[in-house]
Amino acid sequence: MNFSFPTAPPRARSLAPLAVACLLVASAQIAVAQVGHLPDKSPYEDVKTGQTLSVSVGQLFVKRDPANVAPAASPFASLRYDLPVGGPAALYARYSFAPSDRNVLDPSKPKATRLVGTPNVTTHMVDLGLDLSLTGQKTWRHLIPSLTGGVGLVSDFGTADTGAYKFGTKFSFSYGAGIKYLLKNGWAIRGDATNSIWQYQYPDKYFVRASDTTSVLSDTRAKSAWRGNWALSAGVSLPIFR
Repeated sequence: MNFSFPTAPPRARSLAPLAVACLLVASAQIAVAQVGHLPDKSPYEDVKTGQTLSVSVGQLFVKRDPANVAPAASPFASLRYDLPVGGPAALYARYSFAPSDRNVLDPSKPKATRLVGTPNVTTHMVDLGLDLSLTGQKTWRHLIPSLTGGVGLVSDFGTADTGAYKFGTKFSFSYGAGIKYLLKNGWAIRGDATNSIWQYQYPDKYFVRASDTTSVLSDTRAKSAWRGNWALSAGVSLPIFR
């Protein structure tokens, strides 16, 4: 099965940090609103959180790497497990995968003929982190906003290509915001905006000039480049081990 996904336009990528900003503003207003309500009229309700399993789908807005050879933007799916550890905090473990494609370059060829293929590739992401509820152990009109942060690994499990480039397996760092709408029996609808940051590294061949005096990269400072990659997702959470 072939997958072909276009690179996300700049305007679409800008929606991700905007979504986080909106979540933070809304969360601040929710936190302030906790003061000044009688118990019987308060929009807040105590909630007993337990272990949950979440399934989500969304869009990964991969930021273009300097050489434009890394996996491109694409839809993705994820599976997440949350374990409360006390108060408003919960540990989470998440696995995501994003099927897309990438450019393969032969740096020894002139710029006009340097692109030799766009094979399919799947990016796998695993991360562990902390989820902090901004309303504590309560809901506000059944909503629970939160902030997240974590560390993990990202890989395409591929080998070096014709130009000696390999995406490989990398450490990643992530942060973001989420919101859940609590349904009956502990089920919830959730939305998340997450920025995952990882590093790209390029082989020496990318800096060697071809016969037309061009090279894939000209500035050696780009040999190791960090990029943030926003992801927006929506899904459902269900309680487990109750």
